[in-house]
Amino acid sequence: MIVVTGRAIQVHAASLAGWAVAGLGFSLPISTSLDGVLLVVTVVAWIVSGRFAEIPGIVRRDWYVLLLPGLFFLLAIGMTHGLASFGERAKYLWKYDDFLLPLVFVPLFADPAVRERGLWAFGCSMAVTLVISLGLAAGWIPPSSWFHGNTANATVFKQQITHNVLMAFAAFLFAEVAMRARVPWHRYGLSLLAVGAVADVLMFVQGRTGQLVLGALIILWCERQFGLRGVVLGMAGVLSLVVLSYAVSPVFYQRVAKTVEEMERAQVESVAPESSSVGVRLEWYQNTANLIAAHPLVGVGTGSFPRAYAGMVTDPAAVKPAHPHNQYLLTGAELGMAGLLALLAMFGILWWRFRQAGGNLYAELGQGAVLLMVIGCVFNSFFLDHAEGLFFAWVISAAFASEGLGAGKDIC
Repeated sequence: MIVVTGRAIQVHAASLAGWAVAGLGFSLPISTSLDGVLLVVTVVAWIVSGRFAEIPGIVRRDWYVLLLPGLFFLLAIGMTHGLASFGERAKYLWKYDDFLLPLVFVPLFADPAVRERGLWAFGCSMAVTLVISLGLAAGWIPPSSWFHGNTANATVFKQQITHNVLMAFAAFLFAEVAMRARVPWHRYGLSLLAVGAVADVLMFVQGRTGQLVLGALIILWCERQFGLRGVVLGMAGVLSLVVLSYAVSPVFYQRVAKTVEEMERAQVESVAPESSSVGVRLEWYQNTANLIAAHPLVGVGTGSFPRAYAGMVTDPAAVKPAHPHNQYLLTGAELGMAGLLALLAMFGILWWRFRQAGGNLYAELGQGAVLLMVIGCVFNSFFLDHAEGLFFAWVISAAFASEGLGAGKDIC
């Protein structure tokens, strides 16, 4: 007779939650639906396992884990007022639910095996994405309903912004792990993947945000390897890559030319057409800044930006966005200057916290994720986007869980 005890159920649930949270590393670059399934499995198994009881201890050990949940709390306070109905505001607030995930992920990532599986899963997923992207760009893989892109813009499972942002981070990851690899062919293989990811971001995919993120991550990587001298080397390397890409890549050249053209048009157009991504963004930024100036203390309320913006911009020809494609302006508009300062402080504290971890691989990846979001949020409302928001919470959680638990461990 088999007796199933409560303790046995908890042990199996904890194991399942660990596998599910590691599996998110593979699903994140590929499938939003699979992300949803794995998230449900992770949270339910985490509850059944009783791992939530570890949260007070984790917070006592490192209160910085509460930075993201704290920002969610501020957004919840901001939901108490605004032009939108309470139901609309509550639905909108839940778009920020990724801020709560470190409370679930950190206890699970405390197991070094779970962190390592997650990192391998993400690396393998991005390697597959890279191979397909390069195949699309070269014409070796025909366009398909499975993929978003084609030869002119070789995105794979995600749209160009998300593809390039994640690929830029993958290049950073491959380079970081390559420096730690003890087996020569591992080091060479990872270095080749890093070079391929850099080429993919700059030469074959049109996502400008990812290209800027890549440049910043290259400089960060060089600084981590060579100190202050590395900053100069990194900047020189980025400049050389930009010049090379402009000279040999039609994708990069055309994207730069289009950006310049749209910026020039934006200077003379009173209302930017929706086809001009640069023009409408500049228009949204200016109008949102005016909205913040009109509500500097408490903002218009979480979830009320679309109505507040539409009420202020009455020109029928103007595009009325759901968000301004700038997380700083969106947070300032929703929560006022206090909310904007809280967001900036969160980024600054996270950067400082991971910087103190020295050579810890996961903390360095945490730094890279913070830099990615700091730059990406200038041009996008990344915390409203599923993949970027979930990715940030996932990497940050692994970094928090890793401190003091394997700072010098090679994983390849």
